[in-house]
Amino acid sequence: MKRRDFIKSVSAAACAVTLLPSAGSLMTGCKNPIDEEKTSGIPPVANGQWDFDEVVDRAGTWSIKYGRAAEGQIPMWIADMDFRTAPAVSSALKERLNRDVLGYTSTPEEFYQSIIRWEQEMHGWHVDKEWVAYCPGVITSINQAYLTFSEPGDSIIVMPPVYNLFRMYAERLGRKVIDNPLLFDGERYRIDFDGLERMLNEAKILVLCNPHNPVGIVWEPDALKRIAALCRSKGIIVISDEIHCDLTLPGRRHTPFCSVSEDAAAVGLVFASPTKSFNLAGLSMTSYCVIPNEKLREPYLKQLRNAKLDEAPIPSLVATIAAYTEGAPWLLSLREYLQGNIQKVIDFFSQNDLGIKAIPPQASFLVWLDCRAMGLPQDELMRFFSDKARLLLSNGAMYGQGGEGFVRMNIGCPRKIVKEALERTRPLV
Repeated sequence: MKRRDFIKSVSAAACAVTLLPSAGSLMTGCKNPIDEEKTSGIPPVANGQWDFDEVVDRAGTWSIKYGRAAEGQIPMWIADMDFRTAPAVSSALKERLNRDVLGYTSTPEEFYQSIIRWEQEMHGWHVDKEWVAYCPGVITSINQAYLTFSEPGDSIIVMPPVYNLFRMYAERLGRKVIDNPLLFDGERYRIDFDGLERMLNEAKILVLCNPHNPVGIVWEPDALKRIAALCRSKGIIVISDEIHCDLTLPGRRHTPFCSVSEDAAAVGLVFASPTKSFNLAGLSMTSYCVIPNEKLREPYLKQLRNAKLDEAPIPSLVATIAAYTEGAPWLLSLREYLQGNIQKVIDFFSQNDLGIKAIPPQASFLVWLDCRAMGLPQDELMRFFSDKARLLLSNGAMYGQGGEGFVRMNIGCPRKIVKEALERTRPLV
């Protein structure tokens, strides 16, 4: 599909969101209704075709998110949205199942081309087909990279507070985890490059969360280039988890790690998936890797083949192709709606002196709440939210150094639920 055809496929109703602010928009002539510098104002639902205000009943769906919530609690923890799955994906899955043919399946050309086109149009990254391969879920695939490029006892660098499964599985596989905590000035996070330089002599792998979960940072190209140059100089491999890349908020652009420089392409492995952006968390086998350097790609793909993890199931193929071929209008509307929810949270805590401050994310539907001014130990802080406010949130401490005094709130739900959750905190502090 040519660029002009891709643009034409995006409905006019989605034109409210500027997709590539620094390199021109896919939807030329569209006006972004949300100025990233503003801190107030809630935009309306972006597109009446998709009702993100609908409260979807998840009873009987085997939901982990709701299954772990106590009676009366609002679950806002695990990164799973409460909206219906993107209609383009649901329709494609239903159509495929209606054919009543579920035999052994090869990976079709459309799978590769949908990813190549998506990376180019959405993120400005030209990807060659041979760089791309199916892989079985981002975390499972990262674990296979640990096994490919390190041995038990080797060190892996992470930058906490960061997604806890990076550490969990590295340690389960017998690797040592080294922390290079992010620097936080009370307003924004940045990478501690001095600390990183000191640690590189000890490690085999650096795990980059790009965009960063839980703090919501979209890393700038200059920071990524600096990481790449340092790691290449020391022979360090960079694993870039980019599962939240399609959920950049208005005014922001995601930069794929391997796209920033020759150094990055030489040392990097990018792992991505439509699961977060298109609300497909239950299809955890839906992901892919992009590895430009053949000297990294070949041993990694051999590892997948040896573990028989290189064969894509039918739903993963169908969902990925549909999301990246027809899902852009829904995604752009979703991102605008999420920005409205995020702004609601920011405004609420800035207008009410509760000892809670929302750190504005630049991507995703996860809001990092700084609760240190409440003066509560972490266990009491979690009891406040779970028992008094009746909210099930993610414990900031689980994300490692720098997580104490914080919680993570998932606002990927109808706005009325966000409002109810916020009101539950007001009279209790």
